[in-house]
Amino acid sequence: MKFTKIILWAMMSGVLSTFAFGYDTDETVPQIKSRVSRISYMNGEVQIKRNGSQDWEKATQNLPLVEGDQVATGANSRTEIQFDSNNYLRLDENSYLKIVTLRDEGIALSLPNGTLALRVLNFNKDRVYFEIDAPKTTISIQQAGMFRVDSNDNQNQKQVRVTVTDNGQARVYSDNSGFTVKNGRSARLNIDGTLAGEWETSNASNYTDDFENWALQRDAETAKRLQRASYDKYYDRDMYGAEDLEEYGEWIYTKKYGNVWRPYRNTTNSYADWSPYRYGNWRWVSPYGWTWVNDEPWGWATYHHGRWIYDDGNWGWTPYGSHRSSRSWWRPALVIITYSGSSICWYPLGYDSYYYDYNSYYWGRGRGRGGNTIINNTTIINNTTVIVSPTPTVSPTPSNVDTPPIAAQQGSVNGKIPPTGVISMPKDQFGRGIGGIKRLPVDEANQVLKKQVSEKELSQVLPGYEDSVGSQKAIIARQPVGIIRQTQDETVQIGAAKRDTGTKLDETLRNERIYDNRKPVQRTTETGEIKGGVGTEVETGAVSRPVRQTVDTQNDSTKPQNPVRRPSPKDDSTTQTGSDSGGNTERKPVERPSREDVNTERKPRYDPQRQPRNDPPQEERKPRYEPPAREEKPRNNPPPREEKPRNDPRPAPPQKVEQPREERKPQPAPAEVKDGKDNR
Repeated sequence: MKFTKIILWAMMSGVLSTFAFGYDTDETVPQIKSRVSRISYMNGEVQIKRNGSQDWEKATQNLPLVEGDQVATGANSRTEIQFDSNNYLRLDENSYLKIVTLRDEGIALSLPNGTLALRVLNFNKDRVYFEIDAPKTTISIQQAGMFRVDSNDNQNQKQVRVTVTDNGQARVYSDNSGFTVKNGRSARLNIDGTLAGEWETSNASNYTDDFENWALQRDAETAKRLQRASYDKYYDRDMYGAEDLEEYGEWIYTKKYGNVWRPYRNTTNSYADWSPYRYGNWRWVSPYGWTWVNDEPWGWATYHHGRWIYDDGNWGWTPYGSHRSSRSWWRPALVIITYSGSSICWYPLGYDSYYYDYNSYYWGRGRGRGGNTIINNTTIINNTTVIVSPTPTVSPTPSNVDTPPIAAQQGSVNGKIPPTGVISMPKDQFGRGIGGIKRLPVDEANQVLKKQVSEKELSQVLPGYEDSVGSQKAIIARQPVGIIRQTQDETVQIGAAKRDTGTKLDETLRNERIYDNRKPVQRTTETGEIKGGVGTEVETGAVSRPVRQTVDTQNDSTKPQNPVRRPSPKDDSTTQTGSDSGGNTERKPVERPSREDVNTERKPRYDPQRQPRNDPPQEERKPRYEPPAREEKPRNNPPPREEKPRNDPRPAPPQKVEQPREERKPQPAPAEVKDGKDNR
């Protein structure tokens, strides 16, 4: 009985915690899930061009950047781009960068001109990729570290320089080669002329300049902020940029909202009557739509995640609302947009409210320049499609997702969003970047907080991007920076190969440029020894060498050079197929075709019915040279010589006379001996 009560108590506690904190509920998964980066620092003249636009816009700090955007720096200008909590990129003056791919499975950038420094803090090449395209060159990151790329390092010789430090490693590919640059080395690659494709390496410390020192200084400041950050304590890794909060505010615990970040008074005192979503401007970011860009240096995470709450007379920010999502989705702004007369008004979204997408109206209108873009970040691992972005189910299903809630129903126990939190601006100035943002009077603000605007009404009030473009738009740059004009005239191919958006080139270029589309030799990971080839034979070389093929001119097919051995009549007519534990073997006779199946009929070489060939008569061939006949003359032979007897002074030897031999008489046979006597 006691055990049953404990189980029931645990179940009820779980139910109560679900309703109290909302951990099992989830916000509506956004229709647009494109990955977003930001300009985390800038100094001087920096311009951007959105995907599909012909206008170059003025960049500001905390400006969102998405896939397809382009960034350019002018003379004596530098900027920093933060992709997430692990990747920071710095651009030097007179540099031009394009974000080709920006997704959860990888990042691909293009640098036609200029210099960049990339800091990669954590990297796993088996899960994600990071690649940079330069003129006729592609750099693929292989290991976390510090990387510098100088595009068109020598304007006369057209060179690309890649420098790797801090235990980094990268592969570099050209039109006809590929190699690896390791920690502490710098490689200069020729991309034009008679030496195109060749490279030379040197010590990385030989290339230190003002930009290198500035990048290291920014890297040190970033490391300090990340060391003080509260990742995985108050907020998760999806809220990159939250490391800026520690310098401008403090974390406090509240009974109503849990851990809340509150800005220091001296942080907000620099602004007159500060309140959330007041100091900044609205910019169009395709494919999201209207996006809030704040002026505060710490506001990136607080204006695109969580909720602003008003508690005990102070504004605070909580990383999560009451309906917590399984993933912290990036939002263009967490506000309610409405109107009052000819002014557009907005105020922070309440803690207990589901996310309301005020840009949903533009889905039916193609969402401006970007079109109805729905990007689902997916990756392929071992020929299996894996969804990177989670798509949780909403529970319970909200009934007012596309309808803005009434302010009286969305606040805390204290009530509501205060009237001082309602911000407005004239409709004809919305999105132009020319100011006009102010607070409403208290009475008018209270009426706005009670108003509930439908989507149809909002579509008539909130302008589209095309409606806000005009000669008075302050964010349009008067003229592009000089590096942009130079780059537009370039016809040099960017990258070692053609790149499609959302794809990586590392494996393809490695097989083509290094292994020449041949299979590399496999090596063991523990000892580093080469694995054996056929049987116990050790395979040598970097790649598997194919068997040489010969061409059969009769059958027009390829055959291996080594001929196949044919069985001779002396070979055994049985083949061994197996054996049991006792060593007995089972043999089956080889099936041979019978004589009836074999066609033994042969055609004679001479066919009497064959018609003779009407070949023209051939002329009798004469020898090239006939020697003249020789006449034989009689020979004058000398007469034979007469032989004379030879006078020998020595006496002749005596001649032997043979004597006749005497005939032998037969001997009588021996007599028989009997009784010891001779009986003869």
